[in-house]
Amino acid sequence: MINVIFSIYPARRHEAKVGGISEQHSSTIPLTFCQEDLPQQGNLQNDPIVVVACIADFDVRRVLLDSGSAIDIPFEYAFLQMGLKGTNLARARTTLLGFSGERVRPLGFITLPISLGDDNGYAMNMVNFVVVRAKSGYNAILGRTTLNSFGMVISMPHLCAKFPTSSGIVTIRGDARQATRCFQVATQLVVDQLDPRESLPVVPQEGVINVTLGGEDSSKLVNISSSINDEQ
Repeated sequence: MINVIFSIYPARRHEAKVGGISEQHSSTIPLTFCQEDLPQQGNLQNDPIVVVACIADFDVRRVLLDSGSAIDIPFEYAFLQMGLKGTNLARARTTLLGFSGERVRPLGFITLPISLGDDNGYAMNMVNFVVVRAKSGYNAILGRTTLNSFGMVISMPHLCAKFPTSSGIVTIRGDARQATRCFQVATQLVVDQLDPRESLPVVPQEGVINVTLGGEDSSKLVNISSSINDEQ
């Protein structure tokens, strides 16, 4: 069984022949989305497209298709569950810039095969992953470089993605339940990171005074009007 064939000059090759099997370039196949592609309940929650992808011969769930990401990420916990180790990683000499501007130091780089498909066919590519140690609701993120390598087109209203192969158009459908689960995990991570000891200092306002409740050593304060007399 031949899984992958690499060419030194892939841009010049329009046809690959192996043992009489010919695979034609399929980028000219039109990709369309229609009413039948819509999920039964619709994408009412504007869910992201979360799919199952075969990475290094493992069926990895909760994989986000993110055309806004410039890199492909498997998070460390998923990386380790695939039986891979830090010794398999190439050294990272750069940092990643997050959405909010934070800088993340990756654990390293690794090239792994990834395949996607359905009953109409499948395709496989080698992907340069950046392994990151971070808590996330996703196991991996596929960015636009990999999506483009598959020739993939995403339709958010239809909650699916399509790409052409020599045997037909492959449709990858998002799992709404897994997307909801990822959102729940992400929400819980935000809650866990909140420090209940952190609070904004109480700043006296004009015409308002602070009154300590429960003794002088208490941290409980209440604001009352300075115009209230002792009897009130």
